[in-house]
Amino acid sequence: MALLVITCESCGTKFRLDSNKLNKRRNKVRCSNCQSVFEVEQPEEDDLIHIEISEEENAYIEESDAGEEQEVEFPLPRRERVESRSSGKKFLIAGIAAIPLILIIALFVWLGGRFPIFKAQKPPVGAVKPVVTISDNLDAYYLENVHAGEVLVIEGKVFNKSSKPVSFVMVQGKLFNRNDVAVLTQSCYAGNPLTRRQIMDLKLSEIETKMMNREGRDLKDVRIPPDGEEPFVLVFHNLPAISTLTNYSVNVVSSQLD
Repeated sequence: MALLVITCESCGTKFRLDSNKLNKRRNKVRCSNCQSVFEVEQPEEDDLIHIEISEEENAYIEESDAGEEQEVEFPLPRRERVESRSSGKKFLIAGIAAIPLILIIALFVWLGGRFPIFKAQKPPVGAVKPVVTISDNLDAYYLENVHAGEVLVIEGKVFNKSSKPVSFVMVQGKLFNRNDVAVLTQSCYAGNPLTRRQIMDLKLSEIETKMMNREGRDLKDVRIPPDGEEPFVLVFHNLPAISTLTNYSVNVVSSQLD
């Protein structure tokens, strides 16, 4: 199978797309992360990545009713063992949920039926935004944590494509089921590498603390230079039955120019 790596023009999320699905000179695809639609041209042979995977491992691709748009994500690694996990139900306490509404009504009455007008601050005209991308080569695999059982690990790198240093790069990953619904979301900051031994031995709270270190280990997520790179590690736990998971996506959700 020949795969083409494409990047969403709106959010920068990278995907692998089966080149056989591009049956026109210009094809419309829909990003599974931000839902924006952009065009992809039929690739040259040098732009393709040739791999051998089964049909089940192929990236999930869904055409719209008009047959014009395609939605793609990365395929998850396969496991022979299928493990079902039960998850506790979450209940919404109506009284707590109603507190914000009561406070809003009280504020409205206190102001005599008038709400103050809040205006969102707009960035200065011509302000430069950070440009941080995800590496094409992502590694996804399962490990057995001694405290929490099976976890899914996704490793990669972020690249600073800005003209200035960037800091506090946050990455978000999503796992999708066969209905293309995101069932798990995990976030981390760049510059916090974890060894496989650490992922297998540490408690989940310790792993979370390391992943969410905003400055990165040894300040690696502070002032990443232009064209600089830093690794990231996402660890998903409390997995549903592995047989129900198919794809995943990874994208940069925030960063700051220095």
